[in-house]
Amino acid sequence: MDRARPLHVRASAEEVPDEALVAELRELLAQADGVEELAGRLALLSDPRRLQILFCLHAHPGVRSSDLASVLGAHESTTSHALAVLREAGWVRARRVGREVRYELAERSVHELLHDLGSPHLPGVHHPGEHAGEPPHGHD
Repeated sequence: MDRARPLHVRASAEEVPDEALVAELRELLAQADGVEELAGRLALLSDPRRLQILFCLHAHPGVRSSDLASVLGAHESTTSHALAVLREAGWVRARRVGREVRYELAERSVHELLHDLGSPHLPGVHHPGEHAGEPPHGHD
């Protein structure tokens, strides 16, 4: 993929008169729903601990909060609070397994975003339908 020219660009800004470009961008923003909500959700990624938790859950779904706390060198209460914030925002879900609660990513879009940010899976962890040794769909 050529990163010099983004895939979504139809024409360079120099090729479109400024007035037309401004009008098109205003129209685009007028149609965009939930920008404030999205900005709030993405702001959660600005906290290194929450981002590390997401990377861990991406690398290996089903991790316990106590294991996450150990990995991060944090108190369990601090980790539990970060998980609660991520759950409330819809990034993470809790799953009860017997007496334990395990955490995983809540949405496929979060999973894809973490791939885009460079988060790999641990060895042996694969996407559904993937075979060992094959790169994840859409990721080389």
